[in-house]
Amino acid sequence: MDALPVFATFLIALVVVLLLLIAVVLLPRVVRTRALTAGFNCPWAHRPVVLRYLVDEAQRPISVLSCTAFADPVIVTCAKLCLAGEGPTQLATTGAKTADRGD
Repeated sequence: MDALPVFATFLIALVVVLLLLIAVVLLPRVVRTRALTAGFNCPWAHRPVVLRYLVDEAQRPISVLSCTAFADPVIVTCAKLCLAGEGPTQLATTGAKTADRGD
């Protein structure tokens, strides 16, 4: 019975260390990204859209937050080609504005 409290303490310590490790790895990525907004004529939706997306510290687009080409702008179901360089050129800098952080 003495081994049970030692094992439980070990498991708790292990979980705490893993959570700290995850925080150390993921927190810098979150801090170094920012949300931008760009409006452009989407060649796939064939209409003007407003795109909210994340960029890394080098201003490279990394993820779409929302796009008005969809009925629910938060549920983006396309292949996100606008981020892959097949959309508007210089998406991160041309016509982009820092988005409100009121998520």
